[in-house]
Amino acid sequence: MKRLLRPLGFQNLRSVWMTMLISNLVLLLIPLSMGAFLYTKVEASLQNGANRSNQAMLEQLKLSLDSKLNEVEKLAQQIIFDPKLEYLLKLNEDQNSPDRYKFVEFMRDTMSRPGNITNFVLDYYVYFRNSDLVLKSGLLTDSRKFYDMYYSYRGMSYEQWREGMLTSFHTMAYLPSATLLRRAEYDPMQSIEKTPLNVITFTQSLPGRDRRDITGSFVILIDESQIKEMFAQIESASDSSIYIVDGDGRTIMASDKDTLPSQLLSRIGGNGGLFNQTLNGDPKVISYTPSQKEGWKYVLVTPRSVFMQQVILIKNWTIILFSLCLAIGLSAAFTFTYRNYSPLRRAVNAILRGKDWSSKPSVNEYDFILQTIEGSLHEEKTLRSMLARQTPVIRSNYLSRLIRGQMDVDTSEKGGQALKFMDISFVSDYFAVIVVQLDSILRFNEEQSEEKWALARFIVSNIGMDIIQEPHKSFAVELDRDRVALLSNFSPEQPEEADQVIKEMAESLKNLIEQRFKIDITVAVGLPHAGAKSIGESYAEATAALEYRIVKGGGTIIYFQDIKNVHSHYYYPIDIEVQLINFVRSGDTENVLKLLDTIYMMNFESGSITPEFGRCLFFNITSTFLKIINATGINQHDILGRDIDPVKDIFSYETAEGMHQRIKKLYALLTESLVTDRTDHSVQLLQEMEQFLEENVTDPNMGLGMMADRFEMTPQYVSTFYKKQSGMNLSDYIVRKRIELAKRHMCEKDLTNAQIAQLVGYTSDVVFIRAFKKLEGVTPGRYRENMLSYASDDAG
Repeated sequence: MKRLLRPLGFQNLRSVWMTMLISNLVLLLIPLSMGAFLYTKVEASLQNGANRSNQAMLEQLKLSLDSKLNEVEKLAQQIIFDPKLEYLLKLNEDQNSPDRYKFVEFMRDTMSRPGNITNFVLDYYVYFRNSDLVLKSGLLTDSRKFYDMYYSYRGMSYEQWREGMLTSFHTMAYLPSATLLRRAEYDPMQSIEKTPLNVITFTQSLPGRDRRDITGSFVILIDESQIKEMFAQIESASDSSIYIVDGDGRTIMASDKDTLPSQLLSRIGGNGGLFNQTLNGDPKVISYTPSQKEGWKYVLVTPRSVFMQQVILIKNWTIILFSLCLAIGLSAAFTFTYRNYSPLRRAVNAILRGKDWSSKPSVNEYDFILQTIEGSLHEEKTLRSMLARQTPVIRSNYLSRLIRGQMDVDTSEKGGQALKFMDISFVSDYFAVIVVQLDSILRFNEEQSEEKWALARFIVSNIGMDIIQEPHKSFAVELDRDRVALLSNFSPEQPEEADQVIKEMAESLKNLIEQRFKIDITVAVGLPHAGAKSIGESYAEATAALEYRIVKGGGTIIYFQDIKNVHSHYYYPIDIEVQLINFVRSGDTENVLKLLDTIYMMNFESGSITPEFGRCLFFNITSTFLKIINATGINQHDILGRDIDPVKDIFSYETAEGMHQRIKKLYALLTESLVTDRTDHSVQLLQEMEQFLEENVTDPNMGLGMMADRFEMTPQYVSTFYKKQSGMNLSDYIVRKRIELAKRHMCEKDLTNAQIAQLVGYTSDVVFIRAFKKLEGVTPGRYRENMLSYASDDAG
């Protein structure tokens, strides 16, 4: 089977072979699963039983030991809260003092009360720091003699004992188990030989209110052997080790000499529990429970082999039985699967031999057979889906070529079926084309982005299709960034209404788009036509009508039938051109403008002219303008500026009215420049400029711009004329006038430099100071000091 399927790329299928095999294995392994389930339940039950047993023993130990510790703390409270103790703590050592008897009295009345000492408590004593005395039942001595003669710790010097246990701050503290060396009771001669005994030391600093004012300590010695007797039963029952750990992680006492490792201490927390841990390569089961004392834990460490003895025995038998059943089940499963899969394998190989399957299947054999049957249907569906995604582009391309006359329209039933997938259907072969030019979208949206232009075209297209009345139809196609064409198709039953319908449609479209959506448009309408080539003819007519926007202006509706009777010439004879030149050269601005209005009226208002001849007319008038400039020797840049080209400037306007107004402006500038060049007029103009400067020199806006607006000239021409006539730059003259005026104001001592700057026309005192220093060589402040100094010398 592998040899047959590998060349066809079929070996990666999720084969039914595996499905059958897994199904048989599931059936055969059900008893094994049930056995594994029962084993887990038994194991969990045994573990829970062992855990409860350990926890119960720990709880019993905790209750017994906590009760003993409570007795220790009650004994401590009886001693440390005695009113006489606070008084004794303040006394200094003096053997001849009558207060020394107070220690003896306290020992007799308090330290020797019957019933206080049990087998659990070995002994207890009080240390008085000020007097360096140690007081216990039947004994009053100094600390040194007490340490040397009675109780000392192995491996701990007197200074360490006194510093670490008696004078350091402790609050109800239990110190870890230590070896106590005490005097042998059998020695009547008070021998210094001592016998060792392991004890847990309880210590409490006195008076206990302030760690900075320690005046003594109360110490209780707890016999460790008494506690180990409580451990004995648990240790023998589970071969375990027991540890008592305080809140700081210290091992207060242990059944052996070891202490708990740090990895165990980090896991012991909360309200008790059980977990597994490997210590020194030996698996252990750790049980712990919290004590009544804050932070204390009782920890039981049991070998896992002891803890899980019964569980391990059951587990071994379970593994043997499971392995035997698994081997038998796998053999049976493979045998049954092979016999059932053979017929299906032969069917798949037959399909693969008869079909060119180049892709890599990712399904099993049953799905592969189903996939082969459904292949052709799936391919057809994919092709239809791809065609549907491309439908808008195909539709737009088809309509664009159709209105341009690049293809014929087929309104028959067969042609309608061919266009159905583009959602296009024609009701007749009677058509008309409307071209909508988007003049401006500034009122619609000031942002002139492609997105906003696309939105504007979308609005025009949708309204254009919806505005036509049934049974007629309309189709929209975007021709350019600012141009949309509407193809109107009229009902065959009402062809005579086409002219009226197309007119109402154009008017309604323009009113709705401009009034509601604030989009300025020009509408050009072609004539209705019938026949195969009717659409291309109507589009050509609408395009020709749109060209007349230069004549009729934007924001209008232009019908092709209204531009049929036009003449192919324009009115601008030679004698009119000569008259215009003479008016300009003589400086007669009024007659120049009147003559230009007459030329415009004769060509555009009293008759019809084609757009092409209209452009020729404005080109000739511009040519006359350039002839005058060349003949008079005037620098064009002085009149218009360096960035303005007259021809490009005029033809940048889309309508004849805009071109006409710009022509008039240029001729007015040229005429006035010729007037100002004459000597007598130049003198008069210079005087008027200087008078205007004298009157407005303190205006902060005074400059070339303000002067040009006043005399209706360009800033470049004003600058050139003033320098030519006066020999000085206009800006330098303004500065000199303002500085002279400022020096007159400086006589007034109450005015600051900032106030003077504002009085003479500067908005900033910094600019005023810079201009003053540049012209006078000193700052305004220094100039005023010198001026006042000279004035005082003259007065003296």
